[in-house]
Amino acid sequence: MTSPLLSRRILGAVAFAVVFGVACYWLGTWQWSRYEDKDARANAIEANYHHDPVPLTSVLPATSSHLAEDEVWTRVTTTGEYAATTFHVRARTLDGVLGFEILVPLDVDGGATLLVDRGWLPASASADDLPTPPAAPTGEVTVVGWLKPGEPERTGGLPAGQLGSVDIDAAQAQVDESLYAAYLVLEQEQVPGGGTPERPTPLEPPPLDRGPHFAYALQWWLTAGLGIALVVYLYRSRPGPAQTGKATRRDRPPKPKKVRIWDEEDG
Repeated sequence: MTSPLLSRRILGAVAFAVVFGVACYWLGTWQWSRYEDKDARANAIEANYHHDPVPLTSVLPATSSHLAEDEVWTRVTTTGEYAATTFHVRARTLDGVLGFEILVPLDVDGGATLLVDRGWLPASASADDLPTPPAAPTGEVTVVGWLKPGEPERTGGLPAGQLGSVDIDAAQAQVDESLYAAYLVLEQEQVPGGGTPERPTPLEPPPLDRGPHFAYALQWWLTAGLGIALVVYLYRSRPGPAQTGKATRRDRPPKPKKVRIWDEEDG
């Protein structure tokens, strides 16, 4: 028979195992939800990145149009002429090297103006010296690239022609034309005369990392089983009747039988 104290211990362990298991299950479900969100986003980006280019206006019909979440990195094409303005976006890294990204406004035929990120240049030895980018092609040019939303303002008070991030509002304050609410990461340029215009170093493809959430979800769900294992361990390791000093009649060893004198004589 289990003692009241031992019963309370087992009941307490069961209650702990239930609470612990529910908490682990909830944490695992939360991590799984985060994994599914990142996986869906990465799959959408990958599909957009390798898709055939679509017309710019099919994604951004007006300058006030914003990219939907599943439209980020959509591959588009458009034709226009580059403006004379150039923006240096500071503190951008490529392969661990600090440098600048070069933005040039493209006056789209029959539309507004689209900021085009033509690529990256390494920083000079002095922070005050801006690298000179290859000149954008003049005349009509057809560009193919990927759309991204503008970035939040990072550093204000920079000289004209410099940006702390791809802040479209900050760029808009320095140009007269209306800018689209997204910008284009350049893949290629095509000019009527053929050839490949010189450009800064192309940017890297978007990261498609799903993060550690899948592994974390499995860890939490597996950990939930520890509570059950603890209850089983406590139950199996409970002291037996002999250890508690409460052995039953059946558990006690039989008393030695008394031998009578006449029994010994008969033997």
